[in-house]
Amino acid sequence: MANHSNASTSSPLYFREAFEIQIQVFFLIIILVTTVVGNTLVIIIIWLDHRLHTPGFYFLANLSVADLLLGIVYSPFYISSTLDQKWLFFETWCKLHAVFISTCFNASLVTLSFVSLDRFMAITKPLRYQSLLTTRRSLVLIALGWVHSIFWAAAPLVGWGEITLDLKTNTCRPNWNAKGFPSKMYANLLAVFTFALPSAIMVYCYFRIFKVARHQVKLIKRNSIGSSQNGPQNSRPTETRALRTVLMVLGAFVLAWLPYTIVSTGKLFMKTGWDVGASTANAVLTTTLVNGCFNPIIYAMRDRRFKSGLQKIICPFARTNSLDLSSYVSSAQVTAHVLRQKELGVENVVQSSSL
Repeated sequence: MANHSNASTSSPLYFREAFEIQIQVFFLIIILVTTVVGNTLVIIIIWLDHRLHTPGFYFLANLSVADLLLGIVYSPFYISSTLDQKWLFFETWCKLHAVFISTCFNASLVTLSFVSLDRFMAITKPLRYQSLLTTRRSLVLIALGWVHSIFWAAAPLVGWGEITLDLKTNTCRPNWNAKGFPSKMYANLLAVFTFALPSAIMVYCYFRIFKVARHQVKLIKRNSIGSSQNGPQNSRPTETRALRTVLMVLGAFVLAWLPYTIVSTGKLFMKTGWDVGASTANAVLTTTLVNGCFNPIIYAMRDRRFKSGLQKIICPFARTNSLDLSSYVSSAQVTAHVLRQKELGVENVVQSSSL
């Protein structure tokens, strides 16, 4: 393992105050609990409620599996290493642990891009959505996403790229400062195919989704039969809700991943490397783990059909609103006829973009 001769040692150069460590561990425990509980609920509800057995919810379930594995496997070892300020386990496990965690991180990012593509197709091609994205195709995409993630994470085990023990965080990770052309090429391609490409897909899809919602609002205002005073008043909240949803999705993603991206990019492209302090390195890594807490809230628990399934599990005898059981595809298909259905169409556009 590059830059790693003794897996149980820690450099005194990166000593941190006990209070700082305790604060970090406190937040890590909160992240661990919320990640495990939230994503477990998502998986169970989608598994039990057959109404949620659709491609869109299969992607959400896969996202929860990746985030749940991160919470179960990564967080406990990170907490123990933070408390003791050294990696306590074997060097072989350090390598395998890095590969496993990289696989889950990669799978989470790839699945987020699948979710954005799913919603983009449902909004822009509602009448062809069911034929374009079938259950079989969605499962094939999920399988390919895991193959893609495993390939890039496991490449260092066969000599392409390096895994190193970061003495600032006392965890193993890909070596962004690796020397030699093959290792440098691996680090660059890893950044492109596991982060930059999925991120670009997400930004593009959600930008287009918002543009479609905004365009439909303008068309309805232009063709509205009602008075000119009522049109803008009814359309403005709709446009605002669509924008709020897009900003929430992209904002949470940027909040979780931007610090890590900045630090990793600096290490990748600066000739002398970007040497951040131990406190900054740990804060960046902890922030990245928050993404596993955000995903269940943004992508599942805000959905009315998911909340209906949660209600059935917690209160099985409670009455559920039949409107909450309307399917994702049906909502998207109604969107295609938004000009004929006026204000009903506006609501469907917003509901589809906020799923």
